[in-house]
Amino acid sequence: MRQWDYRKIDLNDLPRRSVDIDLLNAAGENGWELVAIAANGIAYFKRELTPPAPARRKTIGSRPSDQ
Repeated sequence: MRQWDYRKIDLNDLPRRSVDIDLLNAAGENGWELVAIAANGIAYFKRELTPPAPARRKTIGSRPSDQ
């Protein structure tokens, strides 16, 4: 089952309009998808959580490869 991470940004706290566009673009570059901008100026984002990679187990007598 897919799991999501959520984030919200208050665009009203930003000084200029160009700053909010830059912030939205930066969020997108970091994997955040804009879901909505509410009438109150809050931008809502989501991104899919990636499950952690399984830990590799060392066994007795194992050696690192020569590669």
